[in-house]
Amino acid sequence: MTGHGDAETFREAIIGASLVLGQAYGEDGVTMRAIASKLGTSATTLYTCFESKAAIMRELRLRGVMSIGKSMLDALEVPDARECFLELSRRYVAFARENRWLYTVLFVEETPVTEIVTPAQAEVLAGLEVAVTKRFSERYFDMTRHHPTNPHRTVVRWWMSVHGLASLIITRRIKADHRYLPVGDIDQFVEESILGVIDVLMAKLD
Repeated sequence: MTGHGDAETFREAIIGASLVLGQAYGEDGVTMRAIASKLGTSATTLYTCFESKAAIMRELRLRGVMSIGKSMLDALEVPDARECFLELSRRYVAFARENRWLYTVLFVEETPVTEIVTPAQAEVLAGLEVAVTKRFSERYFDMTRHHPTNPHRTVVRWWMSVHGLASLIITRRIKADHRYLPVGDIDQFVEESILGVIDVLMAKLD
């Protein structure tokens, strides 16, 4: 790895391999040796890009939050205001269902991402939070003709609902064939739940 382009390519390969290992085996499976084996190189070579496994995990967390944040911002541009919040919620739950391990690392584990990332990464996340909150508040006004009294609390109320739904599904507390509380078709259940979340959001309970 001599050129800048080669180093960036290798760095991306490390992140990609780490994500694959994490999704398959959990965080315990994300080791320097396992990553190196997957890439066909030596563990020592990985240290040219990342100082430790912890640094790789921090980068994975940052990438994960930025990915879901970009998806949220894209959804918030859907022209119809109510539909944009429905799409926002659908995308959020879909991210969790499609990336169970990563979502757990980001939003279910005991230690919040903001307490693990570096100061530089925290700055990036802060910028994302500002952008999402601002656009969320603007579209909230478009939908309700009401400015949220506390924009952050309004975002948190929405997040609390969709995060709860996503978390219960990926931990199998909500299942189509749950022994005691079967919900039937999961996709239909998600859509009905999201419709309920947006109905509450439209009630301007802030």
